[in-house]
Amino acid sequence: MSKPKKRNPLKNNLLLKKALSDLAGQPMRLIRKSWQVDSIHAHPRADGLLKAGTPVIYALWHGRMYCLFKAVPLDKVAILVSPSNDGEFITRIAQRIGFHHFVRGSHKRGGTQAILGLRKALLDDRLSIAFTVDGPRGPRYQVKPGIIRLASQTGVPIIPLGSASRWLLKKFDRSWDHFHAPLPFTGIHLEYGEPLQVPPGLDEEEIRQYCQKLEEELLNINLQADSVYGFKNRERL
Repeated sequence: MSKPKKRNPLKNNLLLKKALSDLAGQPMRLIRKSWQVDSIHAHPRADGLLKAGTPVIYALWHGRMYCLFKAVPLDKVAILVSPSNDGEFITRIAQRIGFHHFVRGSHKRGGTQAILGLRKALLDDRLSIAFTVDGPRGPRYQVKPGIIRLASQTGVPIIPLGSASRWLLKKFDRSWDHFHAPLPFTGIHLEYGEPLQVPPGLDEEEIRQYCQKLEEELLNINLQADSVYGFKNRERL
């Protein structure tokens, strides 16, 4: 007779999840405020787009998502979160940190709703979008085609976003994304790469080529960011 499976007490306990998200959100907000931006490098065209305040699609690696906390105006950027209970947990933490706008959906659940929500945020609400382009489960440093399709359909340019921190609490080498967790009060360098304007009506091969082009730019600007603090040869990727 097989043993009954152990139940995860957090899986369906929404009240407990809400309490934990509230508890986790405030320390993360304080840690974000403690980080100091030491330096910024922006491609001239990216700098022009940022100064104009027009909607853009920010592209970044999942493992360096901390850079969003300092690199984008939190009140003018929408982020995509899962419609699941875990997504609600993430949304509440993000609200405590300072994000205002969310689009609920995923590739597996509510995919059509997510696409419509992202298009509305960009074209109607005039918000920017932030994409972890290799998330939510990898493979690491491989751009998935969703961001290219969205940029092609909307005409909104993609700005690759890179970063490095002077001191890391930890780089989680065993996690699929090699997640970077900067120490409180550490310095951060930000990189805004060359914008990518994606034309309409692409076929699958052209989408693949644009994915590769974005991958190369993201790898390059993150290597450049690491070199600011003396890390070279992909030792922190």
